[in-house]
Amino acid sequence: MSAADNPSAPVPPRPLLRASGITKRYTIGNSLFAARRRILTAVDNVSFDVMPGETLGLVGESGCGKSTLGRCLTRLHNLSDGRLEFDGRDIGDLSLSRLRPLRAGLQMVFQDPYASLNPRRRIGDLLAEPLRVHALAKSSEIETHVGELLESVELPADFARRYPHELSGGQRQRIGIARALALKPKLIVADEPVSALDVSVQAQIVNLFCDLRDRFNLTYVFIAHDLAVVRQISTRVAVMVLGSIVELGEVDEIFENPRHPYTAMLLEAIPEPHARGRKTRDRRATVARELPSPAKPPSGCRFEPRCPKAQDLCRTTRPLLEAKGANTLAACHFPS
Repeated sequence: MSAADNPSAPVPPRPLLRASGITKRYTIGNSLFAARRRILTAVDNVSFDVMPGETLGLVGESGCGKSTLGRCLTRLHNLSDGRLEFDGRDIGDLSLSRLRPLRAGLQMVFQDPYASLNPRRRIGDLLAEPLRVHALAKSSEIETHVGELLESVELPADFARRYPHELSGGQRQRIGIARALALKPKLIVADEPVSALDVSVQAQIVNLFCDLRDRFNLTYVFIAHDLAVVRQISTRVAVMVLGSIVELGEVDEIFENPRHPYTAMLLEAIPEPHARGRKTRDRRATVARELPSPAKPPSGCRFEPRCPKAQDLCRTTRPLLEAKGANTLAACHFPS
């Protein structure tokens, strides 16, 4: 019996963000000579849902396309193909003028906390700008709002008078988070927000993300290459290889019972405090072997050149992202 036949049945929640076949291509080479131009597919037919209140961790090696995907999700990059829905509305083809009112609900925190802040402007001005642009506060109220934003990221109100160069890396990233919070978003895409910080500061920023999620009922797409950070903050994990998602599932299932060989290799490459150094180095070398070019990906499985389980089928046929367990999808012909 469907929900329409049974009005009393609970209605399943609607995804806050739905990506369907998201693709992003770039033309590389000399534009004057067509024969020398090549197409680089940075994001290749990616599909997933993000439910309200959850954190989707997005992991993969440098160059796999995860940051490009994050910018596509926030429409900082236009899509080459696919459909993108935010809060039930198709935003993939919206013009900038029509997209502007929706940007308040969809914000981004960038990797480099210094490059993302204007060094010539005081912190108070940086936090006040989105309030003025979107007319969310009167001039007399802006100072109060700025103080509240600083308090939300555990910084004193007098930081509003400082410049970015007067702050540490962790403090600057807190400002970046506060700026994202200024418009009271529903979804924040965090692009490796702790990778540029000292290890001692990373845990503090991750804990801050967790506290803000609970306090403001936020939803995250959290991009990272540190699996320990991903496990701490995420409810689900998506693993990317050469622009494609090869595994997607609940965080505990991914870490305890990976289905895709690449996911298993990433987990094996995590340094173990009491493991012998030779064993760790050998595992890392296996993951890094024969990295294909994104401009010329394998014709079959994207991981086939580096996969120890690859067979003829993997070289000729690209696997689909399909259910390989109760809570896991994997794109592999021969999953674990």
